[in-house]
Amino acid sequence: MKTIAMISVAAATLSAQQPPAAHPTSHTQVVLLGTGTPAIDPDRSGPATAVVVNGSAYLVDFGAGVVRRAKSAVIERGIAALEPTNIRVAFVTHLHHDHTVGYADLIFSPSSTRRVPLEVFGPTGIKAMTDHIIEAYRVDIETRLRDATRAFRRDIKSTRTKSSQV
Repeated sequence: MKTIAMISVAAATLSAQQPPAAHPTSHTQVVLLGTGTPAIDPDRSGPATAVVVNGSAYLVDFGAGVVRRAKSAVIERGIAALEPTNIRVAFVTHLHHDHTVGYADLIFSPSSTRRVPLEVFGPTGIKAMTDHIIEAYRVDIETRLRDATRAFRRDIKSTRTKSSQV
């Protein structure tokens, strides 16, 4: 434990001694996609925040309207990383409905053009929630696969249990 503390102190000391870079090598944006609460408010979308680092989007929570708000950020703010098919990683802080009601939309809406699995990290229960959403939309999935050879992929990980791909 002392070794880790010493390494941390040494790293902090060394980084403090480094002159600031003339040009930042990293660009980070925090985009509030929704700040709503469980109360119904037509002017606010459900909780969702995107952290965009060097052109890669990381979504935190997926409340109501998350996919549409992400697309809006592309159109209105020029944040290409928030194109729904570009969202590859999502985290859910907890499994309350106001933080997860947009999950099915996040899984299915961009699925026809998503090239890599959607990675989702969350607390215990996220895998069961995902399985139930997939089952709830089974007819839709089977119809689209049969009619349009449209597929979706996702990779769900619980932060409290062993990682698993679904």
